[in-house]
Formats: sequence, structure tokens, C-alpha cells
Amino acid sequence: MPIKIIAMSVQEPKMELGSFRFRPANVTIQGRPPLGDWQGPLQFALWCQRASPWWIGDMINKGEDLYGEEFAEVCGHTLSTEMVSRYASVARRVPAQNRRPALSWSAHAAVARLPHTQQRRMLAAAERHGWNSDELRQKVREVVKSTRK
Repeated sequence: MPIKIIAMSVQEPKMELGSFRFRPANVTIQGRPPLGDWQGPLQFALWCQRASPWWIGDMINKGEDLYGEEFAEVCGHTLSTEMVSRYASVARRVPAQNRRPALSWSAHAAVARLPHTQQRRMLAAAERHGWNSDELRQKVREVVKSTRK
């Protein structure tokens, strides 16, 4: 199913995947697509939801590296300053090679304060044991507490 980008602007990006028209606040479906046609667009939407905090954080960090404070103008008012800062912080502290696509962004945020080798260990354990982000956050607290003693 080809992806068709109709128009791309900050105010209203528009994209189509077959019968599915994606807009900033909705998806419209043309006609009655066969059941098999739903999987790709739905998986795409879920993938974007999981990937977007990384995309935003990485872009903010690189933009600030390249343009400094001037880059803030590009961000505009699309996200709260708090969320922009949080995405950028986690993306900066958890390098791409430590990130595990099967785990949520929140799981990565839970390990962001750890050294990189501990991040890898904890994320691997979370994936192996099926821990959610709250469980991982608790395990990280235990690790931090035991290293302080």
C-alpha cells in the first residue's frame, strides 16, 4: 500500500495510506476497505505513536546542537515546554544503540538516569521478563538504592 503525502505543513500535515486519510486529529476511511487493508495503516499509526517521542527528542537535540537557542523558534507552541524538555532529555541520555523498539518510551525514561551499561542490562531484563514501565521504574529504584549503600 503506497504512502501518499498530500501536503506537509506544520499546521496540517496530510497523508494517505490507501483508503485511510491521516490528519492531525483524525483518520477518515474512504468506503469499506477489505479487512486485510486495515492492518498496515493501524500498525503504522501504532508505530508512529511509539516512535514519535524519540523522533521529537532526537530532532530537538540535533537542532539545538546546530542552531542553539535560535532553534526554539522552530518548536513554536506545538508541545508544552515540559514535554519538549522531557523528550529531549531522555533521547539525549538513552543513546540510540541502547533503545529497544519492543519497549515503550516510558520504559526508556525509567532507565535514563543510569549509566549506559546499566541501561542496556535493565532494558534487556525488562524485555526478557515482560516488565511494564512501572515495574522497570521500581527495579531501577532498587538498583540505585543498592549502589548508594
